[in-house]
Amino acid sequence: MKHNYFGILVLILSIGSLTACDDSRRKMNELLQQGKEQFQAGDYENARQSFDHILKIKSDHVEALYQSAEVSAKLGDLQMAREFYQKAVDADPKHLMARVKLGQFYLLAGQLNNAETLAKEANAIDDENPDALVLSAGILAAQNNSDAATVKAEAALAKRPGDVPAILLLASLQAKSGKPDKAITFLLQHIGKNPSDTSLRLMLANLYITTKAFDEALKTLEAIVKIEPKPLIHRKRLALFLIEQNQLDKAEAVLRQAVADLPDNQQARLNLLDFLAEKRGPEIAESELIPMLEDHPDDFVLKFGLVNLYLTQNLTEKAEQALQEIIALDQSGRQGVKANILLARLQVKSGRIESAKELIETLLNANPKEPEALILRGELALTESRLADAIGDFRKVLVEQPDTIKVLKLLATAHQLNQDPVPALENLEKIVRLLPNDENARLELAELLVKTGSAGKAAEQMITWLQVNPGSKRGLEALFNIYRVQQQWEQARQVAGHLQQAYPNDASGFYLAGLTFQSEGKQQEAVTFFAKALSKQTDAVEPLTQLVNSYLQLKKPDQSLKILQEIIKQKPEHFIAYNLMGGVFAAANKPAEAAAAFNRVIAIKPEWENPYRNLAGLYINLKEQGKAVRILQQGIDTTGSLTLVSDLAAIYHQAGAHDKALALLEDSYKNQPQSAVALNNLVRYLSVQAKDNAALDRAAKLAGPLAKTNNPDMLYTVAVLAYRQGSYDKARELLEKVTGQVPDSAVAHHKLGMVYFKQGDNKRAREHLEKAIEKDDHYNGVDEARQTLKTISES
Repeated sequence: MKHNYFGILVLILSIGSLTACDDSRRKMNELLQQGKEQFQAGDYENARQSFDHILKIKSDHVEALYQSAEVSAKLGDLQMAREFYQKAVDADPKHLMARVKLGQFYLLAGQLNNAETLAKEANAIDDENPDALVLSAGILAAQNNSDAATVKAEAALAKRPGDVPAILLLASLQAKSGKPDKAITFLLQHIGKNPSDTSLRLMLANLYITTKAFDEALKTLEAIVKIEPKPLIHRKRLALFLIEQNQLDKAEAVLRQAVADLPDNQQARLNLLDFLAEKRGPEIAESELIPMLEDHPDDFVLKFGLVNLYLTQNLTEKAEQALQEIIALDQSGRQGVKANILLARLQVKSGRIESAKELIETLLNANPKEPEALILRGELALTESRLADAIGDFRKVLVEQPDTIKVLKLLATAHQLNQDPVPALENLEKIVRLLPNDENARLELAELLVKTGSAGKAAEQMITWLQVNPGSKRGLEALFNIYRVQQQWEQARQVAGHLQQAYPNDASGFYLAGLTFQSEGKQQEAVTFFAKALSKQTDAVEPLTQLVNSYLQLKKPDQSLKILQEIIKQKPEHFIAYNLMGGVFAAANKPAEAAAAFNRVIAIKPEWENPYRNLAGLYINLKEQGKAVRILQQGIDTTGSLTLVSDLAAIYHQAGAHDKALALLEDSYKNQPQSAVALNNLVRYLSVQAKDNAALDRAAKLAGPLAKTNNPDMLYTVAVLAYRQGSYDKARELLEKVTGQVPDSAVAHHKLGMVYFKQGDNKRAREHLEKAIEKDDHYNGVDEARQTLKTISES
């Protein structure tokens, strides 16, 4: 008889496998039950560990994913909560609550389309579910459909009396409608039915704060801590409230109690240290931290806290020493890498760029994908205008971390500086998708769209933003400017009207309306709105300036003077009014009165450059060059203004006093050697006036820092120098960059045309020279352009 040993072995292995599966399943069920009990008891840290153990056994365990999301939300780690909810949604197409909770995240982030998609999926699973109804109600509320939102929320509450999300939404709708007292009463009615819930009390505390019932707010926040003593966020919130009420001793007591009650919570210790550093002084915080480090010698969080305290006190050497100690303890670990990155950043800040670069390269040699090292290397490349290198490093980070907002913003900046609007737009659009509530990103996107000739799309972006944030002042002002660029004056006035309604006591809406009428040549209507703006903010400079200008356009200088004199009567030291008065007198051909007004400005505000320029301009018009020179020199001595230096150098140049002009620019650079503007002025003059190669070589040595900037004026200076030296390829490369940044610059197109002419490319030379004349037919050099075009035509 033959024995089937192989079959017996398979059977034994199968039984063993089934037993192992049963053991794993039993273990996971035990951990799940344990985690839920810990969660109910408020022991969130241990609950998270229980669910983590399950996920190590089975990474797509739906309930463990969902419960992990719930724990993360309780601990305030909302990003992690969102990721766990998403994983639960992906793992189970029928998990209703994961969809509801993820939809709530999208709702809070303003991503209404994503929220609506998840709400529809939840309703498809169970259209009577109160949680799904509340999500739909929240979406309606975000769309400013408060009535429909109220109906949905009330339906949810009827299906599940005491439902907390429904109560919260109904209370928020009542508060939003201007009835905070009604919302407070409504919450108090339901808090008794939900004694263990803290979210209702948190909203109640916020409403108490809004209505300035601070004693009641304090009692409510303290009650939240008693109900849920383990979540640190409750204690931190209570401490912040006490700080805002200037009850610092009580706030400190709350933070110290948190450290005592939660001895294993690192963040509790950090919260106390942050408070001490800010409110008691960094020395006090340091004296508290040292004993903590003695009790927890391996706590890297505290070690970095010590570094931050040293930096707060500007004790850079001590901070670097503390970082070196961390590096020695964790040479190849994450903490060591983090310390090295911070050390490199300190070196950059103190000007030790080469040391920082060496440290970065060491880190990248060990790990070529180290994101923080790549980011820092990219930032350095960005500051040095090595844009291709910066773009390369930022892209490497995004390969591994495609949604990193900081890097997306840096990459967008690099592309803009590199005159690559398409990828810059792509990155900004991605940021807006990821963070639809990031006003700065949306405004930057709109601005770039306008620059690239897509004002219509820019307007769409701002309209989308204003639909969710109708009171956004910056958003309304941005939309106004877009319509202004498009010369759509009626639409611009409508936006200005919205500003007037939203901010009735602010000057901006009335001022912007005035600008639209002024742009259309309707000066009388403009006067009405500028005067209204000025009545709203009597110290606003722009409305006053434009009101005076409009009266001058209407040939009514007496009206301008009347307004200015009234302002001066109320505020005798109003230097802006005196400066405008000088301009009015100058326009009325009253030079003595104008000079008196400008001198009065100088007496009141001697550090301001404008009155010196205005007075010098007045003297130049009167053919009194000597007085103009003296007043400009006085202004330079008083203010150090490089603008005044340029003005005086121009006077010397026009008079043929080139030595004086050069000496003035040399002194200016000597006095301000760190100023790129002073250097630019000197190099530009040397480049134009140089009579031999030695002078050009000196200018080239000085020009090194200018070539590393991305400033079009400074790049133009280097291009002119390259042109004078016969380096036409270099000049062409720089000028193409300048005309890309400043497409309306006649002088840049002129010089680029001359470069192409010198290189024998008459077609491109003609193109740019004609463009220069088209932009400005009176610029300095237009005669050369016309003569060169004539030469090209004759050849």
